[in-house]
Amino acid sequence: MQFVYKYVDNVPVISFRRDDGSLVGYDINLFGEEVLSVLREDTVKIAFDLRDNLYLNSFGLGELINIRHFFMERGISCVLIVESKKIHKLLEMVGIEDLFETVASEDQI
Repeated sequence: MQFVYKYVDNVPVISFRRDDGSLVGYDINLFGEEVLSVLREDTVKIAFDLRDNLYLNSFGLGELINIRHFFMERGISCVLIVESKKIHKLLEMVGIEDLFETVASEDQI
């Protein structure tokens, strides 16, 4: 597993521990199933904490979109916790900023 998680106000917050510009580094479906195995049954929202990620490369962006797709198909909305202006600008430049609710901290989930 390449992620850690905790619950904040009944919303699971997944943090990634990679510094190579990607998020998961392996099959998104396997990642999604691993995450689902630790979620409560009534989960309708999940947050992905990108505050420790200095940047995202194109592979990381693709993973982010596929992660969103995986969870949206299961009725779970995705929130991004992002502080980095670089990541905000990247999401805007590639036109996917509207796909995610984006917040700056856990207390805004």
